[in-house]
Amino acid sequence: MAKIELLFGGPIAHDEEISVENYAYNWDVSIETAIIRKFKSWISYLSIKSDDKDNTFFELLLFIGINQMLKLPKITSGTYRHKGFVLPKIIIHGDHGVDKQTGNSVPLTKSCINIIGNNFEDEIGYEYFEYRQIESGRLPQLSAYL
Repeated sequence: MAKIELLFGGPIAHDEEISVENYAYNWDVSIETAIIRKFKSWISYLSIKSDDKDNTFFELLLFIGINQMLKLPKITSGTYRHKGFVLPKIIIHGDHGVDKQTGNSVPLTKSCINIIGNNFEDEIGYEYFEYRQIESGRLPQLSAYL
C-alpha cells in the first residue's frame, strides 16, 4: 500500500515553542524528544472524529481547501532523520481518499497534500517542509515543494 509522508521541523509558533520547552523541563527530556512527543500527541488528538458528522481535523482542513469532503486514510505520526536530527512527520496510510457524498475514490494530489501540510503549519505551528510518496517496495520520492 502506498503511503504519503509529510515532513515537518520544530515548532514555529511562540505558544507551541513554550509548550515544548515546558514539556521538556517537566518530563526531564531533551527538546528533540519533547518536540516528537508533542507532535505525536497533536496527531493522535486531531485524528479523532471532531464533529457530529464524523469528520477529522485533517478532513476539514482539506475540505476548506478543495471544497470536497473526503474520508482520508488512517493518519499517524512518525519520525525521520535529517542532518543528524530526528524530526516529526505525518503519515497518511494510502494515496486516495473517498468522496463522502459519492463514494468515489479520489487521488490525493500534490495540491491536496500541501493543503494539509501548510494548514497544519498555520493552525498548529510546526514548520512544514515537504512530502514524499512511498510506493510499496520502492524508495521514497521527495516532492519538489521546496
